[in-house]
Amino acid sequence: MKKVKLTVTAAAAVLIGGMLAAPASADPAPQTKDYVGVGSDTTQIALNAIADGYADPDFGFFITGYNAGASARVASFDATNPLTGGKGATEFIQPRVGVNKIVRPDGSGAGKVLLYGASNNSAISFARSSSALNANEVAGSLVAYPFAVDEVAAAVAPGSSYAPAGLTPQQLVGIYEGTITNWSQVGGANVAIVPLLPQSGSGTRTFFLDQLALAKGSAVNVSSSVISDDIQEHDPSVFVGRNGAVVPFSVGRADLAPGSVKLANVGAGAFDAKRGVYNVVRGSQANQAWATSLFGSNGYLCSSAAKDAIAAGGLTQLASPGTGECGVPYTTTAGVTNFATS
Repeated sequence: MKKVKLTVTAAAAVLIGGMLAAPASADPAPQTKDYVGVGSDTTQIALNAIADGYADPDFGFFITGYNAGASARVASFDATNPLTGGKGATEFIQPRVGVNKIVRPDGSGAGKVLLYGASNNSAISFARSSSALNANEVAGSLVAYPFAVDEVAAAVAPGSSYAPAGLTPQQLVGIYEGTITNWSQVGGANVAIVPLLPQSGSGTRTFFLDQLALAKGSAVNVSSSVISDDIQEHDPSVFVGRNGAVVPFSVGRADLAPGSVKLANVGAGAFDAKRGVYNVVRGSQANQAWATSLFGSNGYLCSSAAKDAIAAGGLTQLASPGTGECGVPYTTTAGVTNFATS
């Protein structure tokens, strides 16, 4: 992880061009003292940019990240294999040298469960999460540090015309409970609706269903027609071969790949819900210097140095306490409600 000197020369331009054109990076190889993170698909791009750097969107220069000057680095494993897209029970990672491989944690819940209880794994330092703590995680003494804000909207296939421009929360409740089954019932074409949900353990899935429950006034009874098992969150390929599909999607992630999906969030009353995103640690480690210096309100992720890296991941940095909630430790199921940004 070498620092790149930001000098405007032809040679530098060639070097930067090569970086921008390079294939996806492989998994990190954490040293014993590094801080190892797993979990959310939503925030993995931002954490990679924070840790290892990113290409400046205006000039293309490579901006080094936290790890460039750190003796103990941030090593963040993607939710799916960054080279092959592989996932599932046959996809493994080795979180540290000399420890056993584990099944790659895919999603917020899969990351957080490794921090407490029977699945506690000391090789994992923190979990990326796009949803607030649940009751079991609170009982497990986890602490969630918010650092950015994202939005979730309903997405349909890019270039499609089967769905209306906007879907209300009430319409989405009907779609996911199975009482609305054709797009013509909500102002779209005469096409059967194919409702999709991200995999179990996905923070986006949890947040989306919680938002629909708020709209309904009670828990959503997810219809048996909803497809979920093989649905990776924020993956546009889920629309392939599924005419009429709809799925909750991160607005920030959609913005990183324009045209990859079509968001149905246009017009008054359309579903488009803000959420905080977090890094979660064990309560026994929440006050340790490494955790507060990374995730606390005076830590790196809440500093000006991390703001553009967070934006490179499709998210917006929360404002610091006094205006916002960046780095405020959460130990309950309540999530961020103050979305003031820096």
